[in-house]
Amino acid sequence: MPLVQVTSNLALTDVEKSNCLQTLSKAVSELLGKSEDFVMTSWISAKMTMAGTEHPTMFVDLRAIRLPEDAPQRLTAELCERIRLTTEIQADRIYINYRNEPPSNWGWNGKTFG
Repeated sequence: MPLVQVTSNLALTDVEKSNCLQTLSKAVSELLGKSEDFVMTSWISAKMTMAGTEHPTMFVDLRAIRLPEDAPQRLTAELCERIRLTTEIQADRIYINYRNEPPSNWGWNGKTFG
């Protein structure tokens, strides 16, 4: 709980994808004050366009329980910068969606959080 799911058309090696996911895991842990023990990340490769082109682009879906109301404002610039540093995708080619999930809708270890 948080989940960071990346969808991108960028052709990267598995090592490069892992590096980006590990960077995002650490960033979300730090910025949300949550233990990295509970952060999950995933990478989906997809055919994508943005602004009418197939230039490298990324969609990030960040879901968490009790996501602070100011999280999008606090996290967006930092996540875009860390993505740029690990993938070279510029901020104007990244969309980020934040979802505050109810604890009763999030299951782990055989039970839900609410």
